[in-house]
Amino acid sequence: MPDMKSVPAARADALQNRHRLIDATREAIASRGLDVSALDIAKAAGVGVGTLYRRFGTKEALLDAVVLGLYDELCDTARGCMEHADAWDGLAEFVMQLAEAHRDNRGLAEVTAACEDPPSAELAKRTVILQEAVAQLTDRVHATGGLRADVTWQDIMICSRASLDAEHCLGVDAGPDGWRRVITILLDGLRAPGRTPLHGPGPQTRSM
Repeated sequence: MPDMKSVPAARADALQNRHRLIDATREAIASRGLDVSALDIAKAAGVGVGTLYRRFGTKEALLDAVVLGLYDELCDTARGCMEHADAWDGLAEFVMQLAEAHRDNRGLAEVTAACEDPPSAELAKRTVILQEAVAQLTDRVHATGGLRADVTWQDIMICSRASLDAEHCLGVDAGPDGWRRVITILLDGLRAPGRTPLHGPGPQTRSM
């Protein structure tokens, strides 16, 4: 019969290892993207690679858990932005936050840009929730007349990626915070009434 005193300690160790793996994976994909190896994650977490597989089964399951957490944070951000008294301020803050998330986390940027379906049913659900939140933020501003009528929530999602690769061009150095200027200029271009008709059909949403 196992020593009952050792059971809570074992569970605490297992939980601590799980948190270490989550934190290490989050840091790894932020700087290196989704191709980080299971061995590198385990080393950064200070555990053996066997612990990673015992806790999560596969590296892909661990990555999925981390990305789900990132999506949940974005959903929380969107909900907070919907509480702004000024609808435009709420939308602008969310776009800036999403742009920053894309810029600061290479793995997140890779996931949101993926052409194929989300790797799990849970991530597909989170994607729809986040899409709906952005649609609500966009609808709020449309209702005030503050957003040009031909801009859709899908345009907003695409525009959030403008922060990527926005530091250097033809000898011009924007600096580490130059992307904020890019997003601010872009946001002003979204304001009503707009001047130049948008070319071609707008971005489309893939079914989940």
